[in-house]
Amino acid sequence: MSKKESETKKSSRTLSAKVANMATTANTDDFAMMLSTEMEKQHEHFKEDMSALITTSLAPIQASLANFHEMVDTLEQRVTAVETTVGANFDALFKAEKAISELQTLNAALADRIDDLENRSRRVNLRIINVPEDSEPKGDMVAFVSALLKDNMGNLFTSPPELERAHQALVQKPKNGQSPRAIIVAFLRFRDRERVLHWARQNEVVFQGHTLRFYPDLSAQLSKKRAGFKKVKAALYQKGIQFRLLYPARLRVTYGGETLMFDTPADAETFYSQKVEGTRDSPAASEHED
Repeated sequence: MSKKESETKKSSRTLSAKVANMATTANTDDFAMMLSTEMEKQHEHFKEDMSALITTSLAPIQASLANFHEMVDTLEQRVTAVETTVGANFDALFKAEKAISELQTLNAALADRIDDLENRSRRVNLRIINVPEDSEPKGDMVAFVSALLKDNMGNLFTSPPELERAHQALVQKPKNGQSPRAIIVAFLRFRDRERVLHWARQNEVVFQGHTLRFYPDLSAQLSKKRAGFKKVKAALYQKGIQFRLLYPARLRVTYGGETLMFDTPADAETFYSQKVEGTRDSPAASEHED
């Protein structure tokens, strides 16, 4: 029990005692007046006691509220600081994403330009496939390939064509039973390279019982792009439809009296499925590549 509550009860007992004492010592009117006066005094005391009691009881709550307000103010400051930081980070992130996008675009453009330059530097090259391993004299690949072209391409050359260089593909030497390495040939004259490629498209080149194949020498990236047309090329070939894979990677198709150009395998396959598939096969067409 609190001190104020004890004092209040004590005051009530004192009042009761006074009232009993006045009732025995005074007449009725005096008693009523005295009782009224005493009641007023006790009422004032009661008000003071209640006020003190309420003040005492509210003090911890007020202190808690003050702490709560302080915490709220602190949180508001922290939220404001976080919002400011987030806003700054968002702006920085937006700028970074924009810069990354621009760099990616630039990188793609530069990669395409480098690949184009690489392929242009290979324009005088051919890849000869299926030449048996160890067919050439040791250390004289250029003379070997030059003589091979003259001796196995009819009357195309009256003398061995001039080559700048020739070497086997830089991969591990195959084991017995595996396909031989390709031979990469750089012609001194682009015209000679074109004559060889054109002749090989129209004729079969046989060396030591092996049929040789001739292809342009391309970068890995461009070879992958051109390989994407392999499926539709096979389908067109079976239908006897004339086509040609142009440099760098475009498919030209002659169909129904029209010449159509396709820049992507997907476009060519869509054309085939919508216009060609289901038609009767014709004699197989020849395949040409630039």
